[in-house]
Amino acid sequence: MEQHLRGEYRASASGGKLYSFLNAMQSAGICCHEQRCLGDTYQFRFYGKYRASVEELAQQYGVTLELTTRRTLRQFLHRYRFRFGIPVGLLLTGGLLFYGSNIVMEIDVIGNETATTAEITAILEECGVTRGSWIPSIDFSMCEHTLRAGVDELAWVGMRHTGNRLVVEVMEREPVPEMLEDRVPSNIVSAQNGQIVSVSIYCGQLMKLVGEPVQKGDLLVSGVVTDETGHLGIRHSLGSIIGQYEQTETFTCSYEQHLRTPTGETTTRQYLDIFTWHMPLGNTEDPYEDSIKTTGYSWFSLLGAELPIGIYRETYHEYRSKILTLTPEEAKQNLEEQVQRYEDNFLGEVEILDKKTAALETEDGIQWTVTYTLQGEIGVQQELFIQD
Repeated sequence: MEQHLRGEYRASASGGKLYSFLNAMQSAGICCHEQRCLGDTYQFRFYGKYRASVEELAQQYGVTLELTTRRTLRQFLHRYRFRFGIPVGLLLTGGLLFYGSNIVMEIDVIGNETATTAEITAILEECGVTRGSWIPSIDFSMCEHTLRAGVDELAWVGMRHTGNRLVVEVMEREPVPEMLEDRVPSNIVSAQNGQIVSVSIYCGQLMKLVGEPVQKGDLLVSGVVTDETGHLGIRHSLGSIIGQYEQTETFTCSYEQHLRTPTGETTTRQYLDIFTWHMPLGNTEDPYEDSIKTTGYSWFSLLGAELPIGIYRETYHEYRSKILTLTPEEAKQNLEEQVQRYEDNFLGEVEILDKKTAALETEDGIQWTVTYTLQGEIGVQQELFIQD
């Protein structure tokens, strides 16, 4: 590199006292490179700082000297010393490369099977880690702890970066076999206020009889049992406790309904994305008073490799709000649909014995209070803890 920074000359020496000339240069400490003889001509290279000494020695010994300037980096820089665009461009390029090497351009999740990549990246986003984040400012330890706490399936999390690629390596927990889970000592307690209709006990000690009223949280089947010899043992309670209970739900419908619906009109805004910098390619204002925005990227590629440069698009979908006025009959139909959806979604596994509806009509709308009499499973597992 040094020889490219210094000025250099190619020299051809002939005639006169050639060998005395060579000995004199050596005595003067003039460093010559690539020396060779072609007939009566001696060719060599030397640094520009020795030019005056070489020419003086050549004249002293009657040697004919032909000098040719060798193109060097110093010569190039000297020639273009007044073209300020070159250093400015080099500085900008260096700055852009430095910036691009220290921001997150891609997040890769490795090792996940049960936990989804979308779930992991969503938690990272809550920690402030997204595409475009400044890598030196990321607290990797905090992010790893948050991921372990936020995703139950993860037993270990490690984060690192290679260039502008953020790698999240995870190790998931080994699932506990179902047989082991089922054998955890437990009681069966009541999940409702009601009355027991029937019981079927497979393991455990029944604490309530058929026909007895129970409150929510009452112990129905105990996992602590006594054998024939009087010794206490703990079991995983198994059984079915069917009971009758009441449940009240409230449904409302206003006469004035505010509806927000899409019009079908869309507008797209485009930006040139360079290392997460968005340079507008046209107007950037939101074209509608009410809209939903979706985004997407199209990356440029070179020789099959994706570049961190591309087109970023924002698509605006127009929405309009309007007020829909319902008649009392239409409001009642709306309430009937609400009740039906609730029964289909939440009461599908129980039997509806009775349903009473109390209606309250006001100036703004109608409110239904529906009281259900239901019959179904009221027993739920509750883990049994034994103190030492």
